[in-house]
Amino acid sequence: MCFFQKYNSSLHKCFKPYQYVGGEFLSYNKCFDDAKVRFAMAFPDKYEIGISNLGVRILYELINKEHNYMCDRVYAPETDFIPEPLYALESKRALKDFDVIGFSLQYEMSYPTVLKMLDMAGIPFKNSDRCENDPIIIAGGPCAFNPLPMADFVDVFLIGDGEDSILEVCKIIEQTKGLPRQEKIRRLCEGENSGRWSASIGGRVVKRIAQLKKETAATSYPIPFSSSVQDRAVVEIRRGCGRMCRFCQPGHVTLPVRERDAQEIIDISKELVENTGYDEYSLLSLSSNDYANINEVIKELALDFNEKKVSVTLPSQRIDGFNLELANLVQSVRKSTMTLAPEAGSQRLRDVIKKNITQDQILDAVLTLYENGWSRVKLYFICGLPTETVEDMEEMANLLSSIRYRSKLLKKEKDLKHSLDLTCTLSIFVPKPFTPFQWCSQMSLDGVKAHIDYLMERVSRIKGVKINYSDKYLSLLEAVLTRGDSNLCKYIEALYKKGVYLASWGEHFNKNVWFDTAKKLNIDLEALAQKSYDTNSVLPWDFVDVGLSKEWLQNEYNSAFCVDENSEHVVPTCQTQCVNCGVCSHFNVKKVMAKPYIASEKAQILAKQKRHIEDLNQKDVK
Repeated sequence: MCFFQKYNSSLHKCFKPYQYVGGEFLSYNKCFDDAKVRFAMAFPDKYEIGISNLGVRILYELINKEHNYMCDRVYAPETDFIPEPLYALESKRALKDFDVIGFSLQYEMSYPTVLKMLDMAGIPFKNSDRCENDPIIIAGGPCAFNPLPMADFVDVFLIGDGEDSILEVCKIIEQTKGLPRQEKIRRLCEGENSGRWSASIGGRVVKRIAQLKKETAATSYPIPFSSSVQDRAVVEIRRGCGRMCRFCQPGHVTLPVRERDAQEIIDISKELVENTGYDEYSLLSLSSNDYANINEVIKELALDFNEKKVSVTLPSQRIDGFNLELANLVQSVRKSTMTLAPEAGSQRLRDVIKKNITQDQILDAVLTLYENGWSRVKLYFICGLPTETVEDMEEMANLLSSIRYRSKLLKKEKDLKHSLDLTCTLSIFVPKPFTPFQWCSQMSLDGVKAHIDYLMERVSRIKGVKINYSDKYLSLLEAVLTRGDSNLCKYIEALYKKGVYLASWGEHFNKNVWFDTAKKLNIDLEALAQKSYDTNSVLPWDFVDVGLSKEWLQNEYNSAFCVDENSEHVVPTCQTQCVNCGVCSHFNVKKVMAKPYIASEKAQILAKQKRHIEDLNQKDVK
């Protein structure tokens, strides 16, 4: 029976059948039977999330470029379509027929979904129950930096950058065909610098570092049949972040900073837009406006893209790197929403987290945007940061009030026709491994609620300010899982057996199931989330080597708790000078910064002409 005969009735009944049929534009659809290694890239979340993930796009492309290998894709089906067995989209072959299944672990709440997908595929979800013919289950992504909570279910974890490691996996699988399953796992984890780890072998593991090369950049990837969260061409311009904010795990585990040359970014962007047909492109990094050539790159691309009506977008701009020229290059005549990330509302707390920005910089950035045509600004803050008090929430409210008051004065002074609306999104602090705050506790649920309630009450008196905040229970569970050890495997298994699936989505999240299940297993979730460690204690994830000196992390932790009113608001970071964090010396690598680049004369003239037209339009609006 063919695929469509088998699933025709089910596909007609489900809400989004396009997620399950494959054959998207630019998908590879390589022959399953001809491939020497069959790899299924699995994403334990909805299709529109998974098909947009840049890491998965890169690895999918790299494997399929190899003549003897094929890579297919599978995403977590929504609850109105549960195929039996779970199959890969392009080949329509059951997952259990593949040699390797690779899960991308982006978010801790997806852990039970991994087990459900394995079960739907007819593969034992516990690695100890798998037989010789079952696929090797691997996992990578940001959550793999602490593999212990999923150690009973994943055969091999890939730690760090995957571009080189994923092809090594395919080569080893090809070479070990016919050998016992455990021998394959041993070979995959062989060598102290493999960057791969298995609970069945143990020991230490060193993260992998890949250089950004044009040949490993994604210049083509499957285009979804419907909308996704990233409906644009995405070009990675730098990896790593030199800002070293003390709460940020990606900024620490992805060091050292590696930048692409400007001309390479231009070439990749043009090729990707031409291949995919997107009318928007994004220049992606953890801190895009730290890339010194970004203005000039966008100017040069505008020569080609303006005629084709291709626009550019960036992630949120760092306030200390904010410049109006870049803001205008990204959003020209139509000024939509600009996003900035102060992270903390008080100067003391910004100094604690080493945000390296002042209140004047925040005010200047927002008011400059407002004066130049932006009517909506989004601000990102974190609630529950270490040492945070109600006084810090008061200062956040005062900051928002000051922005609104100053905008009213500016409106009157400049005779502006638009008002300023602020949308503030509060995420709840989650202590993460390999950050200076890895030893900290998470604020209690009652404390978080009290702080948010206080801010909401204060802000209710300020017109034009809207506050959104994340679910405190989701944040607590994330804190438990991200710093968990292998004892949590039984918890993940129990949650899966209780039917937990796609739990990061509100309609599928039932906190009672999570808390009741923990209680039956004598797991105190709040105690685990609020657990603090002594800086000299051995942490569960210490066997993973990301290159950071523990002494440096300890010093950063201690410095955070020594902040007072006399502290420096701006301190040295890797962005401007070496701070001896240990990564470069440990791995014998160095920061890779792009050479200075100036756009062509023609591009400069076009940018000036465009800016002149925008100024005239802005005067008309005023």
